[in-house]
Amino acid sequence: MTKRIFFGLSGGLGPVLRSLPVAEHFRRSGHTTAFSIYGESSAAFIESRGFKHLPDDDPTVPSPEKMITGGPVFYNLDHYYAGAGLLDPDFTGAWIQHRIRMLEKFNADLVITDMSPHTAIAARYLGIPVASITQSCFHPDGQPMHYWGRTPRNLPRVTPVVNRILSRLGLPDIRGMEQLNAGTLNFIPGIPEMDPVRTNGVRYVGPIEYPAAGPAGARLPEEPFILVYPGRLQDTAGATGLGLLNHVVEAFGGKKERVLIAGSDGLPDGLKEGLPRNIGMIPYFNSPMLKNCRLFIHHGGHGSCLSAIMRGVPSLILPTHTEREFNARKVQEMGAGEYMLPGTFTAEHLYKLSMYVSEDGYKERARELASLIRSRNYGGAKEIYKRCMSLMERRALALEEL
Repeated sequence: MTKRIFFGLSGGLGPVLRSLPVAEHFRRSGHTTAFSIYGESSAAFIESRGFKHLPDDDPTVPSPEKMITGGPVFYNLDHYYAGAGLLDPDFTGAWIQHRIRMLEKFNADLVITDMSPHTAIAARYLGIPVASITQSCFHPDGQPMHYWGRTPRNLPRVTPVVNRILSRLGLPDIRGMEQLNAGTLNFIPGIPEMDPVRTNGVRYVGPIEYPAAGPAGARLPEEPFILVYPGRLQDTAGATGLGLLNHVVEAFGGKKERVLIAGSDGLPDGLKEGLPRNIGMIPYFNSPMLKNCRLFIHHGGHGSCLSAIMRGVPSLILPTHTEREFNARKVQEMGAGEYMLPGTFTAEHLYKLSMYVSEDGYKERARELASLIRSRNYGGAKEIYKRCMSLMERRALALEEL
């Protein structure tokens, strides 16, 4: 019987690239899928692959008086969502009710979430099973996001606001927003060395990659080159991607190394017109581009970290917010790269460390890790699909027995 699968995602290309391979398995088996994500470019990318996107078009916006200023540092998800407006009960209530109506209209048999708390709440309210794809720092039993330091006192908490709404919906309270990233099934698209979790209730499925992340035919240098991926130039943490690019251009401009910047957001006119001759621009990034790459400089996205490891390429990470610093520290702890916090280095320092990482033993360690991951035979997207189908089949049998 045909099933209807709804993917609720946060934003950015990372969740899209690890969800699309799962959606492809459902589509090939004849099931109906739909996505909802924030960000026009991400939505357009989903639609370009032939999948339906359902926009969150509720006009309700949070009151500015009930928002904190977002930034690159957040210590937990309560702190993060305080910058997204969830301290405002009117906005949060409308946000959740809109998602309930969306799932009712789509008539979903299964919901798959990737950092989408209102989707998880809506599914629980409607009695729809939830499969969660998440990183350990977002999971309630994972290593805390800011594990290397003490969390400050008196941070803002959106959980009490959410709990009042959950009570009205007849749902149990939560202790923290991380609990909304736990489902009936819990999948981590990575490895325990990168994503430690203190429970047996998750399944590691290994890195998930979507190879067709851009149009074919990008011209890459034949000699080993340095690839730069800034992520989005502007996100909830500010103009972090643009800052990363400015650091790289200042450090590598006029040097002998060939540098390619991969960016779906393009470049601001001033930077585009002033690029040094040894620095080029391509309109997208996908992991096969790493094949002939000597060093990958990037923003610390979870997928970017794992893609570099799987291709035996060392990373130099300039993490643009706390979650990416978590990833960067894990890459460094595994010996597959180094990281530098934005604003803590000169152009000369960045250049010299780049050369050191590209010429030292980091590449060998990345190759060792890639071999180890392949030997474990993780199931990837297919494993998620199989277990989700099994969950729906068991649920259908249970309903028939009632």
